[in-house]
Amino acid sequence: MDLLFEDIGYLDITTYGLGITDKKGVMSFAPKEEIVLCGVDEVKEILQKLDIQHTFYKKNAQSVMPNETILECKGDAASLHKAWKISQNIFEYMSAIATYTNTLVKSAKAINPNISIATTRKNFPGTKELMLKAVMCGGGVAHRLGLYDSILIFEQHLKFLSDKEELEKSFKNFKYMFIEKKITVEVENFEQAEYFASLGADILQCEKMDFLTLKKCVSLKQRFTHLLVCATGGIHEKNIADFAKCGVDFIVTSSPYHAKPLDIKVIMKEDENPYIPS
Repeated sequence: MDLLFEDIGYLDITTYGLGITDKKGVMSFAPKEEIVLCGVDEVKEILQKLDIQHTFYKKNAQSVMPNETILECKGDAASLHKAWKISQNIFEYMSAIATYTNTLVKSAKAINPNISIATTRKNFPGTKELMLKAVMCGGGVAHRLGLYDSILIFEQHLKFLSDKEELEKSFKNFKYMFIEKKITVEVENFEQAEYFASLGADILQCEKMDFLTLKKCVSLKQRFTHLLVCATGGIHEKNIADFAKCGVDFIVTSSPYHAKPLDIKVIMKEDENPYIPS
């Protein structure tokens, strides 16, 4: 996807119509609040396409304080206006996800330093690469990239197995078919958790469980020492610490994808000391 062309098309008619396209200008970006930065690589590519001189003062995954400069640019007005809004949008959306993810990570790790925060594949189609990159910048990881990289058995899969005997035979074959992969099963109650742990599931994904039931599922790790247990469903910044206290190995959430875009201030003005291209 050409992010730049999607925004500017063939012509910036406002800048052209005002007759300012060749005037030299400067542009800077800074957040209005503390953020975890993400989007540097994407913005840099845009600036390079437009032949805009630029200096980044911060890198992806770094904390940026309010009014601290992220980036300064120099170029003609036509190029600066083409880069302005798309770059601002990239910073605001990607940094929002990174910052929100970082909040989740800090809250959970304050309870358990070894816990992992993973995000689902419920990202908006066409934005997966940007969203997952932002999650990583915030200290999270991808739970699943897609159907091809991991095994996760849902209730919907089990609907196609006629009875318990067929299920257990299929599960056993599955264990040896993809022997390098861990098998995750989504469970909704303790009975399901205990049953699939006994079949050899490697990971129990506990869906929307109350804390008492979740703790009971975690206790299965005493009997099945290979087992990992994760919590998912309705987990966000206000309750993630409570889920971490249940003793799960990791938490799966899609809440970072819904983070409110941050406010990145952009200042643009005519350059009093325009550069002379060599």
